[in-house]
Amino acid sequence: QIRRQYIMAFKAGKDAWLMVDGIAGTGVNITAYVDQASLDQPIDTHDVSVFGSNAKAFIPGLADGGAVSFSGPLDVALGTFIAALKGGHAAGSASSTVVFAPGGSVAGLIKQTAEGYITDYSVSAGVGGRTEYSAAMQITGAVTNGTW
Repeated sequence: QIRRQYIMAFKAGKDAWLMVDGIAGTGVNITAYVDQASLDQPIDTHDVSVFGSNAKAFIPGLADGGAVSFSGPLDVALGTFIAALKGGHAAGSASSTVVFAPGGSVAGLIKQTAEGYITDYSVSAGVGGRTEYSAAMQITGAVTNGTW
């Protein structure tokens, strides 16, 4: 009997895709400015251990939207975009939609969509390297996990 082995469709990180809504609510593809991105989706757990237990027991709680973080080489256009977004969110503007596609924006591949607010924006430079930025967004509400 011949046994078939299947190879999973792994994707290179170089194909990732990221879009963030600007203050006006229009999606901006920032993929060309990003070389590292992640979207965390933690779930709270509650300790339900009782007297006499020899090990902790837990139950799941609320899904925590977690955070979206992204970084890369700093560009004036992107820096201006993120600074405006940060300022708008701090002033009380609506959350921004974030769409992260770790394998790229291709039919059938993973797409994660969430609403969030900029909570961190940092710029750094070193004499022997490039000028870089990093940004983080706190997700509010549920993350939608789907495909293109």
